[in-house]
Amino acid sequence: FLVLLLLADLGYSFIQHFSMPLDGDMAGGIVPAEDVKPILKDPFGISVITDNAVYPNPNRYFAHWTFYTYFNSAPLWLQSFVDPIDSIYLAGALAKIFIQILILTLLSFYITGRQKVLISDFLTASVLVIPLFQTNGYRSYMGIIDPSITYTFFYALPCAILLLFYLPFYYDSVYGTALMKKWVVKIIVFAMAIYVVFDGALNPGIILTITLLYGLKSYSKTDKNLSFIKRTIQTFQIIPKTYLFFFSLISLLSLYALYIGTNNSIFLGETVSISERYSRIPKGILKVVTQKIGFPIFLIVIAINIFLLRRIIIDNEIKKSFRIFSWIGLFALVYILLLPLGGYKEYRPYVLRYDTIMPITLGLIFIYAMSSYQLIKHFNGKSKYLYLTLTFIFTFVFSNADKLELNKNACEKLALEKISKSNDKVVLIENDCTVLSWDKITDSTKSALNGQLLKKWKITSDNKQYYQSE
Repeated sequence: FLVLLLLADLGYSFIQHFSMPLDGDMAGGIVPAEDVKPILKDPFGISVITDNAVYPNPNRYFAHWTFYTYFNSAPLWLQSFVDPIDSIYLAGALAKIFIQILILTLLSFYITGRQKVLISDFLTASVLVIPLFQTNGYRSYMGIIDPSITYTFFYALPCAILLLFYLPFYYDSVYGTALMKKWVVKIIVFAMAIYVVFDGALNPGIILTITLLYGLKSYSKTDKNLSFIKRTIQTFQIIPKTYLFFFSLISLLSLYALYIGTNNSIFLGETVSISERYSRIPKGILKVVTQKIGFPIFLIVIAINIFLLRRIIIDNEIKKSFRIFSWIGLFALVYILLLPLGGYKEYRPYVLRYDTIMPITLGLIFIYAMSSYQLIKHFNGKSKYLYLTLTFIFTFVFSNADKLELNKNACEKLALEKISKSNDKVVLIENDCTVLSWDKITDSTKSALNGQLLKKWKITSDNKQYYQSE
């Protein structure tokens, strides 16, 4: 029954993803645009150090490389089964559902500590998590999988890889495994350490926040009668050598990534000061929490879960969970305080938005699902049925909010078909929707890069341009 629920929800999500239009950053990342080429040629931004080079995202090579590689190959391979236009939407939907399944699976591993998937504990955790993946509904405030496939590659996927990187450390610390003693795991983690740092925009900040909190946790275990310097030395001594090596490596790389990120051309000439960004944080929090009912309900249910757990604390497992919840709360606070330092974009006027707070959203999803999972395990009889009813109502609210909207890309598909079939070099699109763009294209020259992409995807046989009436 749990497997059927998961398959039904994932199938529903796939249909939603397949119905999403293309976004305005795809051509730049896939053709690629001239300003993206330096990123793909210089994985670690060495030219920033040697030549003081300035270009977009010098510290996000792997996000660009993964996106570029996937969309230069997957659509062409899929054209063996579907027509060229459908292959683009299918490639995007497949990537999104894979990332969704990856995050869902990793969160379920974190929650249960299991190493097998097809067991009731793991499936229960997955069923608790999955309705919180909002494709429509409350997506604008707590979304994980973005409508934009580009944003999904640059935010959700890097977060997923980061969850995977920390998984063996978490298992060893919380569940008493010995994964980090295995050389195969160490080699994989080493490779991932390099990948995750130069991936999404959020990863270096997340990594440094986690390292700081882990250091504070270790420091709190030292002898309080010693001086600060001696306690600091003792902190380094009590941290397992493997942890010390990998956390130092990934933190130093993150500091380097943030440094070369200061030459990111996207953020040069910013007009909003850091103090102004901080002053906007409270309004950003209010907008996220109060604009729709989803987030308030989510937080209320988490509060109920924690209240109920405190009433029935009976073992060390629940006590350990409360400690983890406390650290997640502290992480959220530190992360929000650091977020304004990461630059400013006009489309995120209050700094906090569903994409920039994704690590916090994932943390809250973990707290909800972990607490619900433990309550379901510990309740018996009437109490269990009452709690399962509450959980069902919560799940229904989120599932019902996430409406199925099938025609979001229908207009764009018609436009692409017209471009594909037209004999003109410059095609007038009479549709009023966006076509591989964030806005309507009224100047045909601004579609030149899109035209190259359509040829690359074999939708057109030559480079065409298109425009729409104002």
